[in-house]
Amino acid sequence: MRLPPLIIADADPLIGLAKIGHLELLRQLYKTVLIPSTVRAELKPESDYQGADDLKSALDKGWLIVSEKPSDDLLTSLQQILDPGEAEAIALAQQNKGASLIIDERRGRNVASHRKIKIIGTGAVLLAAKQRQYIENIREPLEALVDVGYRLSPKLIERLLVMAGE
Repeated sequence: MRLPPLIIADADPLIGLAKIGHLELLRQLYKTVLIPSTVRAELKPESDYQGADDLKSALDKGWLIVSEKPSDDLLTSLQQILDPGEAEAIALAQQNKGASLIIDERRGRNVASHRKIKIIGTGAVLLAAKQRQYIENIREPLEALVDVGYRLSPKLIERLLVMAGE
């Protein structure tokens, strides 16, 4: 499987992976991840929630990179239907042709898909990490995500487990 040349992320997958101690998988898989400034603000790496230290470390080490704000032409219509971080992440992905977007929120995924942006979900990140033997299974991280309040439907979890051969 060829990796996309540029990975852009929305806040929720980053926060979710950080909360379960698996944020580093993104660096292992993709080397660098680009985020818009609004997503950076949503991460709140200076706070004391579980995983914030990992987010701060990723920013400090330079593999989680804050980009300049995407063009207003792309943002205007998106800001009317999505939260600011999702709107900027999608606009940034659209501005960078060939980029892939890590996003889990359904409305954001639908909008990105409609704009022909390649979408990667947190489950796909875990599957790729297992394929590359960075993790032994995806069941434990999926259960940990649910335990920290990440919304994953039982149907999606089951489908991911089947794909992982678990």
